[in-house]
Amino acid sequence: MDGGLGERLAGTPAGPALGALLASIDVTAVPNGSVIDYLQASARQRAHTDGVYLGAVASTLERDASAGPDSVACLAEPDRYAADEVRAALVMTRRQGWNESEFAYLLCRGLPVVHAEMLVGRVDRDRALVFVQHLAGLPAELVAKVLDAVLVAAPGLTTGQLRARILKLIITADPDHAQDAYERALAERAVVGYLNPDGTAVISASGLPPDEAAAATERIAGLARAAKRAGHPGRVDQLRADIYLRLLDGRFHHLTRAEMIAALLAEATQTQTPPAEVSTDAAVATEGPRFPGADSVRSDSTEPGNAKPSTTEPSTTKANNAEPDRGHTDSADPTSAEPTSAKPVSAEPASAEPICAGSDHAEPDQGSPRDHQPAPIPGPAGSEREPVGSVTGIEVRARLDSLAGVNELPGELPGWGPIPAQAARRAAARQHRGQWRWAVTDHEGYLLAEGLTRRRPTTGPPGHHAEGGIVELAIPATVLARLTKDPPPAWAGVIGDIATQYQHTRTTPSTDPNAQPGRRLPGCGLRRYVQIRDRTCTAPGCRRPATQSEQDHTHDHQHGGPTTHTNLGPGCKHDHRLKHEGGWTVTQPQPGRFIWISPLGRRYHTRGEPITDPEPEAPPF
Repeated sequence: MDGGLGERLAGTPAGPALGALLASIDVTAVPNGSVIDYLQASARQRAHTDGVYLGAVASTLERDASAGPDSVACLAEPDRYAADEVRAALVMTRRQGWNESEFAYLLCRGLPVVHAEMLVGRVDRDRALVFVQHLAGLPAELVAKVLDAVLVAAPGLTTGQLRARILKLIITADPDHAQDAYERALAERAVVGYLNPDGTAVISASGLPPDEAAAATERIAGLARAAKRAGHPGRVDQLRADIYLRLLDGRFHHLTRAEMIAALLAEATQTQTPPAEVSTDAAVATEGPRFPGADSVRSDSTEPGNAKPSTTEPSTTKANNAEPDRGHTDSADPTSAEPTSAKPVSAEPASAEPICAGSDHAEPDQGSPRDHQPAPIPGPAGSEREPVGSVTGIEVRARLDSLAGVNELPGELPGWGPIPAQAARRAAARQHRGQWRWAVTDHEGYLLAEGLTRRRPTTGPPGHHAEGGIVELAIPATVLARLTKDPPPAWAGVIGDIATQYQHTRTTPSTDPNAQPGRRLPGCGLRRYVQIRDRTCTAPGCRRPATQSEQDHTHDHQHGGPTTHTNLGPGCKHDHRLKHEGGWTVTQPQPGRFIWISPLGRRYHTRGEPITDPEPEAPPF
């Protein structure tokens, strides 16, 4: 069976014709070369069917029950009990019926163009839900602007990518509205706890400042990695949970980092059956059959848009209630799902990022405080306490002109998503001692040159200091030229340093100044260049930050591949394994442009997101 089957499936629009075609095909007899076409056609048809169903829900909500069963009469808007009609007909709980009704009505009546895209099979239910969660209730002009910019691209974006683009557009278009919404949500911050059906418990916090949440999560992840390196037998996910609980319940109160790790190791030694050695039979009996490789994928591939489903029934319009971004939960852990005795995943080992990430030190401008370093608190011999008022360093990206207060363009916490400019300024200020990177971009937003600056703005850091961390200062070349002539006073030293370094790169061109072709592992400069250029893991749909991914030789080093920017790209642990063990192949026809080829022969072109938004006109060079 083939005879142009793939072309017929791809060319048949979603609806009755495609449904009939799919029903006439025995999928088990479809050749390997066409099975992906069948899969994609099925997804288009499912989107169409979901669109028809949601239209039926919306129409049911609008019916005027007082008009009689034989009439076609609708109300201007649903009455307060309309959702009960839906929940009774579909045998749903009251909360479930309300959520489903709310989603259907907001989609079909509030965002009809998105619903139309569902009916033709281009936008599925999950993506439609992202649109509803972020756009419901916003001014019509803003909604139209976002849809014009994103709707066409939505079928090619994961839900995490789509959510990040929408949020960035909203913040950019109306920063005051975004800041008001941020402050309202912050005022409603809360912690809740509840039981799962299996008897375990969940502790959840919402409405948190994103920079503080990122720092807290990274601190837990760092402690888990340290315990793992010290020989703890548990999985890193288990360690994160244990550390989280002990930090909250007081068991780790006043303990040094070394004492925390020692306590974890002591508990593991006293446990009869280590958590990592759960019986496979018991797991299957409890959870049912598992997809092959589920255990190995779970720890490594957790990223934005791939969260476990919620056990509650949250309201549809809450942006943080469906598929929350959780790429940060597996922060930069090269050994996340493997016991300490495991052999390396592939021929390409993980990079030693912390060595480079901490190699840059702040050099404040004249008048900037240099004596904010709190003295360490004495502890037991061989231990080291964290300084008073310090927090764990994180990575924050933002336009330099936004950090300097020239505009209100959003920043970003890699792995989390866009954040308002004020939150980005606060997060950057906390990383005063961290590594400050700069990236000058062309008119399309892609990298022209990058480097490090030891200069800092003359405004002092806040009371709580971050230990480590990365601040990426992104700036279009045209904007750098303008700011160099008239810099914001507090940022004059930073801008001048970046301008001088950038001018040097233009007057002394080099195809790859950091190249070390014969070296197996990239040096700090080359690793940083690739991280800034590619932004994330290069695999299709993966949003793991490049700084939390391994450095992968596109053409393996052991087979002669050079260590240059033309042959390197970030790869998260799972996708690195996918290349070396999963039968996928990767090429890099141009620096930063990748082609992933699946075992079934499908080609997926990837390139990192632009560092800055494209400019409307070309730069003057």
